Amino acid sequence: MQQATWNQAQYLSVMSWAMLSAAVTSAQLVFIFFPLGDLDEYLLGWPLGLSLVANAVLFLAAALGRRDQHVRVSLTEQGMQYDDESEAYRRQELLCAGEIKNLRVRRNPFFKSLTIDMKENNQRFFLSNVSITDDFLAQARALISAGASKVS
Repeated sequence: MQQATWNQAQYLSVMSWAMLSAAVTSAQLVFIFFPLGDLDEYLLGWPLGLSLVANAVLFLAAALGRRDQHVRVSLTEQGMQYDDESEAYRRQELLCAGEIKNLRVRRNPFFKSLTIDMKENNQRFFLSNVSITDDFLAQARALISAGASKVS
């Protein structure tokens, strides 16, 4: 059975970059309280600002990359099975092939995201930081086009 799942390796990669950025920012902040002569002039100002921005962006990306860690999308004969097994949000939906409008995979600088748009009610199913194969995408698109031709 083909599945699209949460990508733990990519999350750990983004989180490790965020932790490295936090270490650099922390080291720069130490120079505010313990100046070392002229060295603090080179490390404060725009380098500190850039470091703070990079730190915020990386931790935000890590948070977004972690939010769908309990989501799984599986291909079935009828369509796609969307399962979210997180404690606060248990959800299992069978997305029939004829009801799916389109399937998109978007790539940002940190990870891929899978979006499934439904034909009715503008409903959208989403999986951020997805581990997905080209074979899964090909089979899913074939399933959606076959479901669309049955409905027409």
